[in-house]
Amino acid sequence: MKAAPNKAQSLKTAHNLFSKHNCGKVQYSADLLTYRKRAKAKFSQTTLLRHLVKLNSDLKEKYVSTQFCSFTLMQSGKTFTTKYCKQRWCTVCNRIRTGKLMRGYTDTIEAMKEPQFLTLTIPNVEAENLRDSIKEMTGKIQKIQDLRRKRKQPLIKAIRKLECTYNPDRNDFHPHFHFIIESKEQAEQLKAAWIERNPESLEYLQDIRPAHNTIELFKYFAKLTSKSSKDTRIFKHGKKSREEWHYPKALDTIFSSIQGLRIIQPMGGIKMVSDEIEEIESVENVESENDETVWMWKKVGTNKDRYTYDWVNIFTGELLTGYEPTEKEYNYQKRIRYLQT
Repeated sequence: MKAAPNKAQSLKTAHNLFSKHNCGKVQYSADLLTYRKRAKAKFSQTTLLRHLVKLNSDLKEKYVSTQFCSFTLMQSGKTFTTKYCKQRWCTVCNRIRTGKLMRGYTDTIEAMKEPQFLTLTIPNVEAENLRDSIKEMTGKIQKIQDLRRKRKQPLIKAIRKLECTYNPDRNDFHPHFHFIIESKEQAEQLKAAWIERNPESLEYLQDIRPAHNTIELFKYFAKLTSKSSKDTRIFKHGKKSREEWHYPKALDTIFSSIQGLRIIQPMGGIKMVSDEIEEIESVENVESENDETVWMWKKVGTNKDRYTYDWVNIFTGELLTGYEPTEKEYNYQKRIRYLQT
């Protein structure tokens, strides 16, 4: 007969999984909404991470660290402590990072006269040229700003984000910048300066519009799924739809290309907001029946075709969130595709 785990020893072992650095404290949420959202985010990347690890790329250890992001929750009364991987592709960490950036830049954006959402692009590039192209794009923005400074013109006041998408039909990449910028006048000036330095960039793709939904700027730097024209489905009344797929090799190329590069960059005197995830604390008061316990992220369910994951109490087997993916969420995380080469 298998002996029940010794609680004191298990708590000590689990404690050793954590270091003071990179741990976050989160108060227990009354309706578990916070943890259900985190479970959904963690579940959504489960299959993709397995495939990224199998690529054996230079980022393998970092992909493994994401598999173990928020893997163990140590509960002490109403306080949970966990360890985050801090990787930019991690859906769990990005939810935290997005919140930090939004809170940090909200006052700045609200103080802008007429904030505009500006997109600047270049033509798609091959995988081997992606990192150099991104560096060149960043350098051109800096030169535009330096020239304005030299001419004693008002500096472009904006928040810039780097983003990159993948085109499976062409097997190439589309790096581009999004800005929330002080005014339409400055947006027009930056657009003109960009086209002057990038004459191959199509003018109509350099888009300016009022900045209504600023959260989009702070979400992701690379969408984890891509659409192919080969997956187009035409419904009645001519409506078209395309399934989204994960392309691990393409994502690894993007993730490798942005290593060490800044994704969000304020300009023109705007104070930088740190998006580093270290000690994160959320104040949420709640009653919990547990005192000292440990929750581990585990696969739940015996049906190989239909399962989920949740944090499981290692002493009682109790599930923390009861999260159950919808059919759409379940299918989303399974869609993995490799292009034939």
